Formats: sequence, structure tokens, C-alpha cells
Amino acid sequence: MKSKRLGSLVVASILAGTAFAQNPNVIVGDLLDVGNFGSSNNIAAFSWGTTSCNVGTANLTWISNTNQHPVIPQNCYRIHNGRFEQVGMSWLKHGFYALSQTLCGPCPTPTNGTSLGVGCSDPYTAGLNGDQGNGPRSEINATTGYFPFPYQLNPPVLTVIDRRLQIKHSDLSSASYPGATYLAEAQYIQPEDAMAGNDNDNASYRRVYFSASGGSYNSSFATGAGNLTVRTKAAIEGWPIYDPTVTLSTFDNPNDGRFIIARRVQALGNGLSKYFYAVHNLNSNLSAKAFTVNFGGTTTISNLYFHDVDYHSGEVYDGTDWTPTVTSNAVSWSTSDCTTNHNANALRWGTCYSFEFVANNTPVSTTITPFKPAIANGTCPPQPAPVSMGSYGATSAPYLVYTSAGTSGTVGPTGDDTSTTANIGFSFSFFGTAMTQIRIGSNGYVCPTAQNGNSYQNTGIPNVATPNGIMCGYWTDLDPSVAGSGQVRYQLVGSAPNRRFVVAYTNVYRYGTTQPENFQIILEETTNAIYFTCVSTSTGGSAGTRGVENLTGTVGTQLSLNQAGSMVAGTTTKLTMLPAGVIPPSANLSWTGPGTAGSTLLVRAVSKPNLPLTILVDGSAGPFVLPSNLGTLNLGLTAAMFPAVDGIGVFGIPDPNGKTDCVCGTYDILAVVPVGLSGITLYSQGVVLDSTAPNAAFHITTPVTYTFP
Repeated sequence: MKSKRLGSLVVASILAGTAFAQNPNVIVGDLLDVGNFGSSNNIAAFSWGTTSCNVGTANLTWISNTNQHPVIPQNCYRIHNGRFEQVGMSWLKHGFYALSQTLCGPCPTPTNGTSLGVGCSDPYTAGLNGDQGNGPRSEINATTGYFPFPYQLNPPVLTVIDRRLQIKHSDLSSASYPGATYLAEAQYIQPEDAMAGNDNDNASYRRVYFSASGGSYNSSFATGAGNLTVRTKAAIEGWPIYDPTVTLSTFDNPNDGRFIIARRVQALGNGLSKYFYAVHNLNSNLSAKAFTVNFGGTTTISNLYFHDVDYHSGEVYDGTDWTPTVTSNAVSWSTSDCTTNHNANALRWGTCYSFEFVANNTPVSTTITPFKPAIANGTCPPQPAPVSMGSYGATSAPYLVYTSAGTSGTVGPTGDDTSTTANIGFSFSFFGTAMTQIRIGSNGYVCPTAQNGNSYQNTGIPNVATPNGIMCGYWTDLDPSVAGSGQVRYQLVGSAPNRRFVVAYTNVYRYGTTQPENFQIILEETTNAIYFTCVSTSTGGSAGTRGVENLTGTVGTQLSLNQAGSMVAGTTTKLTMLPAGVIPPSANLSWTGPGTAGSTLLVRAVSKPNLPLTILVDGSAGPFVLPSNLGTLNLGLTAAMFPAVDGIGVFGIPDPNGKTDCVCGTYDILAVVPVGLSGITLYSQGVVLDSTAPNAAFHITTPVTYTFP
């Protein structure tokens, strides 16, 4: 179990004053051990332990239960009889805590586990990486590093092999593959690393050995020459080490990701040659729907072969083999288009497909055809922050502070990672639940008395893991017990019905440091408003969480998460419960084009990934009733509103892109301007069906006004 008291953990320093950009760069420094989990249905399950290293110039964020941590896929490949083939893959281990070790060199600035420090390393054993709570690959954008958390696809685990790295017994048989070489591979995907452009070196490989054992197979690593981890290279880049006749090339799709192409040629005589190709998608989100080998003239092509790898454990992708096509001067293999089948068997990130044929001519080029449409103007736009219906809205408020609470109030928790139960003095409604008592934690948050008030490890919110029902003025690892640290006190001020309950954290040191934090959490009678006041801060919000969460951890409002500059001295933020029926933003819209009747607009809607979308347009404002008993939107819409694009189907108007979000949470749709909208002000709304919200509620954007000529 990882603990904040393992080693000598101190607060990460901020690199400053340098003339170059500060960016993290996570690599696999070692594949350190193996996990053997037995078999089911003649399929064996394994895992590879990994040690990550940050070889960049800035810390790499590593926060559990958010989408700000690495995910770790594991793969296995076989080299035999001239072929390089992927024979196994795993689901994804989600990172949860980063130690500060020294595999790749000195670790000069250890961290508190919420980031991997510069030069530092962190081991995840095969047992951790083989956990059956791992997440799917299908929700990851490997180009941007973005993924939703918690992950949406979470089918039941039924057998010992589910979600682990799976390899068929038939692919490990020494009788079928005598003398085969197997390579284990692992990779790290993380948003900051991808944003910095440091994601082409995130995979490493190591030779792995398999042996039959009691109706299953066991794996093992060996030591010595030829058996150590090859850092920053995908396994396909190791093929030439074992077969020097293999040649490699890379294809970097602009604003997307990298493909690695390997080729081996075997002369057969009589003017014929056998060609072996392996194409590995390292981190391309657009993926590939076709691979074509082109010849300079008329060619006779025969003996076609294709090999992919099996998705498993309820992953959404279709595993249908690619269809070959032969012409007079080319051979190609392909799957369905994205708009026809979004879950078609595309060559997606972290997978390698193999191709083979015999020809009497020499290829002159190869072509990789993208599966998803390219994104206009380059890279994916930022994903909107997830905000759920029925949460709290946050606004700036006049500076509100009670100095007396911090000096003469009742003393609260005095120990490290401790809490105190206090009477509020009035009935306070929090997410609709009345409370007269509250638990005050030493680490910068308060919560209902039935919850854990002692947690030092902050996370993003909402988060179903305990503690729940938290009000975080600044949830960070504080320690009021050490000499020199300030205190936590609380006090009831004012007169009914306008009293306030104040919890003051006055110059309390962060754990293991002498860095003081000075802030207050204020609960207001009658209005049930919550105030967070920053009096002074030593970290500026870079080491903690601010916001509120409901009693089940399913709904919340996060003001900041380990965000430098988010806490400003002398400021107050007010949080109030949103009225029933008010639905906060979850999608952004932009329209380009002339806007005249019958003309074409490019509509870009940035929504949550892999969710359908409806865009509604109108020339006026007022309440609007959705069809099919889907509810009422009372945010400036009228019954005169009608859809321009419908990706959900409730209006019976198809999305021109096949009602599928194909590109990183973004729709790029060409919509025809309806007659009658010219010369008016157009209010456009994007409505996203959010399956994670209560009762499949709709989310809606803030209205944006467009004046058409």
C-alpha cells in the first residue's frame, strides 16, 4: 500500500527562471515483473509490471479518480517465420499515486504523490497493472491524452482473464510456433505529456518467455544481454534486432499521431517475393481504416494474409477482419468507415496489424487511410468541464473574512489527519439535506458527521470514493500538530435568521513543510450559501482541491484541482444551489459561414466524447418542451425552436455524420441554413444527452447570439 510516509516526501518545487519551456515526459523505464493469472476457455491472462520515469523538465500530474493521471496499456507480440504479429492486449491500468524513486537517475524533488517529479520514477507491479478493475481503451484519445473519468464502460468481471492481457493458448504453443520470440510492451498515456508533444517515446518493450503449466501458461522475464527493457521504443521497433532484414519507417499524421511501418522481403525465386508488413498505431486518434501497398506498374498479387488482435472483456469494438482488395497495381485491406460503423475494427492506438502477400513486382509506396475525419484547423479543442445538473453555481463575492474566528473561536482538530464534530448552530441545507452538525477535518474540508473527515489525499470532485459530501475550502495535506503551525478554529457569528458558521484555517502548515495556508469556510443561515475565502496562501491552489460534492459523490462543482494561481489572497467565492430545472453548460458551439438562407454553415460543437448531440436554433427566447416526454428546458428557448442538426434522433432528423461523435468530443457538421433565418438574431443551443447525469438529463450550452445578414 502506498503511503504519504513512504520515503522522505516533501512538496514539489516549482521550476522557474529558465529560458526554455517546462514540460513533463513520461517513459517506461522498466518492465519489472510479470503476473500469471491462469486461463479460461483456452485463453491465458498475464500482466507486466512497469516503472515509469519522468525524463522531462516539469512534474507530471498524477491524481487518482480524475482524468489527470496516466493510463497504462500492456501488449504482447510474436516474431515467427518472418512475421511480426500482436497476440495479446490488456485493458488500462489507471494511475493513482506516484512514488519518488530513482530508477532513471536522481530524483531531486520528491512529491506528495499527486505528480511524478522531474527525474523521478514510480513502480507499478504486475499485480497492480493486472487489476480487474481496469478501464477500457475505447474511451481514450491517445493523441491528446484525454479520457473521461470515471470511465463509462464497466461490464461485470466474470472470469479470471477479464480485462487482463489475454493471449490464446494456440498463440503460445511451442508445437505451432517452435523457436518463436515474444516481446512484452507497455505504454503510458497522459494529457500533459501528449500536449507537450512528448508522447512518441512512451512505449518500451522487453523479451518475455512462456511455458506451459498445468493446463495454462506462465510468463517470465530473464536477465542479461538481450533480455533487458528497451526504453522509449515500441515492440515493433525491436523486430529488426531479431531479423536484420526488416526495415522501419514512421508516418506522423499532421496534428494527430504516429504510425510505425515495418517491412520484410523474402525472395522466392522466379521473380516472386513474399512481402511481410506490420503497421503499428502508436498514438493516432484518427486511426486507420485501410492499408494499401502501391506498385509502379501492372503486378500479379497472390497469397494474401491478414492478422489483427482480439479485443475482449466487453470492449465495444467490432473484430471483423479487414477485407482485401487487389487491383492491377495495388493491394489493400480495409474496414468500414467511421460514419458507417463508429466501432468498426479500425487500426487504433496501441495495436498492430499484419499484412502479407506474394508479388512479381516491387512496391513503390504505402498508404494509410484515416478512419476518422480530420479535424478542421488542427488539434482537438479543450474538453468542457463536466458539470452535473442540480449542483452548485459559483460566483465571485465581496471579500468576507472573520478574523475573530481564527483567534477566539473554538479549537477544532489539532492532530495530523484528524477531525472534530461541531454544532453548526442552525439548520443548514446541503444538496437538499438538512444538517445541524458538521465534521471539520484538519485537511481543509468539512463534511457530514457520518463521513470520513481525516483524508489527506485530495482528488477531483465529484468522486464516488470516500469522503463524500465534502465542502473543500482547500483540501490539501495540512498538519496543525507540528511546532510553528497555526490552528483550525470554528465560530458562530451574527444573529438569527442571518447567522454564519465560520471554520477558519489560520496559517496551518502543509504536511512536511513550513508553508502556511490561511483560508475560511463559511456557511450561511437561511440562504444556505457557502463561502470560500482565501486570506493568504503559500501554494496558490497548486496542491489542493476546491469545491463541493453531494453525499454520494455523484454530483459536484469543482472550482480548481491542483491549479496554480486558482487561490488568490483577499478573495471570496460564493456557492449557491442551482434552482431545480436549471441545467448548466456542457457543450460549446461555433458557427462559420455567410448565414444567408439556403447557404451552408460549418457547425462545430465541442461536447463530451462519444455522446450524441442535438443543435437547436430559434429567433426568440422562452421555455421549450422537448418531445417524447424528455422534459422541459426553461433557459430562453421557445416552442418555435427547431433542430438544425439532430444526433439523438428524437426529432427524426439525422445527423449528416451518422449521429456519431467521431473526433475527440467534437462534431464538425455542414448544416444548411433554413429559409426564414436570414436577417434575424439567431440563438443557438447545443443539447447533449448525458448518460451520467441523473435520469439521463439534458445539458445545454450558455446561449450565444449570432446576427445573420
